[in-house]
Amino acid sequence: MTAHAGAGGVPARPARRRARPVLQAAAFALCAGLAGAFAPARLEAQSGAGARAARIVVEPDALVSRDRDGAHVELHVAAHPRRAGTLLGGAIVHGRPDGTPGTRAWATVDGGSAWTPAQFPEQERWGGGDPQVAFTSAGTALFATLATRPDETGRTRAFLHVYRSEDGGSGWSAPADLGASYDHPMIAADWTVGRFAGRAYISVLFGREYSLGVFRSADDGRSFVGPVTVTSGRGIGLNVTPMVVLSDGALLMTWHDFPIAPEERSRPGPRRSTQWSALSEDGGVTFGAARRGPVKVFPSYESEDIRMFSDPAVAVDRSARFPDRVYMAWTDNRSGTPRIVMSRTTDRGATWSEPRPIEPAAPAGTRQFQPALAVNRDGIVGMAWYDTRGIDGDFGFYEYFAASLDGGESFLPPVRVSSEPSRPFAGGNLTYTPTTFMTPSDSGAVRMVFLSAAARWANGGDYMGMTAAADGVFHPFWADSRTGTYEAWTARIRVDTAGPAAAPPAPVLEERDLTGAVEFVPDPTRIDATTGVVELRLRLRNAGERAIHAPLSVTVGKFGSGMGEELREFAPEILNAANGRTGDGATFDFTPALGSTGTLEAGATSGAILIRLRVKNPLRVPDMHLRVRGRVAVR
Repeated sequence: MTAHAGAGGVPARPARRRARPVLQAAAFALCAGLAGAFAPARLEAQSGAGARAARIVVEPDALVSRDRDGAHVELHVAAHPRRAGTLLGGAIVHGRPDGTPGTRAWATVDGGSAWTPAQFPEQERWGGGDPQVAFTSAGTALFATLATRPDETGRTRAFLHVYRSEDGGSGWSAPADLGASYDHPMIAADWTVGRFAGRAYISVLFGREYSLGVFRSADDGRSFVGPVTVTSGRGIGLNVTPMVVLSDGALLMTWHDFPIAPEERSRPGPRRSTQWSALSEDGGVTFGAARRGPVKVFPSYESEDIRMFSDPAVAVDRSARFPDRVYMAWTDNRSGTPRIVMSRTTDRGATWSEPRPIEPAAPAGTRQFQPALAVNRDGIVGMAWYDTRGIDGDFGFYEYFAASLDGGESFLPPVRVSSEPSRPFAGGNLTYTPTTFMTPSDSGAVRMVFLSAAARWANGGDYMGMTAAADGVFHPFWADSRTGTYEAWTARIRVDTAGPAAAPPAPVLEERDLTGAVEFVPDPTRIDATTGVVELRLRLRNAGERAIHAPLSVTVGKFGSGMGEELREFAPEILNAANGRTGDGATFDFTPALGSTGTLEAGATSGAILIRLRVKNPLRVPDMHLRVRGRVAVR
């Protein structure tokens, strides 16, 4: 939730120590030398059928949020049940007219290369938080969000709105208003063919006793009934975590507890949080007794330098390999270092396995946090998370991914997904967005909270997203701060288990000038007005009919406008060319931007390569003449 949490009777989340911003200039690493990090590898994993070869294939990471607004945090993503290319994402965006947070959605029909944004009038007017997205079994897109608008008395309260789209996220209905005051909604949809097929569910936190409840919809998200109370804290802090629907339509709701008494919160030493669950076998009308689940260990609130201990991730296996196996992952500190651990249940939440690290041999000192989980059509468990390995200088992290082929018994060695590191304590993340609200305890005064993404969402939010599309491809959806401002990013990840025998014969490749076969796609640029340094992240789209193969490079022929001669005296200095040149002839290696495949298929777009220029006069910059060379198959 946002800064208004606690308004209008909604209990505030447990107070956490705000992260210490790193105020010195963040000198973050550039993308040179990434080719080795993305080289495809043949990985071995043990499964129930014995040893099998598998390869994690990471395609280029892609910028989703091309809106140049403020920080984008707390991301969620969903896939259409039948159309593999249709995805829907959502995030909190510091992009309202006054810079304060609201929520926004993005839709794609091409598997994540191009995204269409959706802005909701109620969010533009009032703002909000906690976005959730889902597709119903009919293919209807749902976007659930809190809207922080005044009630009839003028108090700021968190209203729950649900929007529908029947065209994959292009057009949206007016919201269904489920009332106030709610916090931290979680959404789930029933894709089964049972008697509750097509239902949609939203779990919420509400009331002063930390009550948890569930709304249900039986008309494809047009209206909702509830919330049905599942449990209440009564002196113990509770909050919802993701729900899952089992193969017979049973709904497994999960939540966790946390200490709220001042003496407990101030006590030094590690804390423990217990995960709980309750099962509904009648379509969300009633729930069984609460059942104890795994325990999370996290440090004292005062020892957190960044909020690494976010909400657990939960996913269910809908395949025939491990049907109804439910997985839960979280950041745990029982080893003394934040690491991702996972537990699973095979009996609908009655019992859970002992938590185990997904990477027992992780490098010493590596901190892992912000897990996201999904299970694809083949029963492969995908795990994405933030990881600090390979980071130099100020605090930062990369997005990583690993997969389990044996129902969570073991994971393939992790691979890096993001092509550049994220630096949360820099740029737009440090920008304050003063937010005002009033509660009964304020005695008529209006509170102004000095909110920034780095202070409240240094870890990118309470959760990140990942989904598995109808074709089995994984799509992580994460808050990436490579520019110093969190934005929404994604990538396509395949887990190839076919083995080398399935690979087609290698084509005969020939290096050619491919300038006419590609389109240049720039990401939003940045300029330091003091130094004149411009950061341009450039992508290549294959506009031809044949795949382009590595090595792929872009060369600056010259600078000059008009016929190529005007403004040449203002030619900028190139700062990071692969061949060291600072002007004409400077070359940039785009091979790392091809992901682990080393190939740019027809119609596909590469990852971004950073080009740094120092301009002499920001108002007088001549055209940059570019040529592209790569390899294509000749037979």
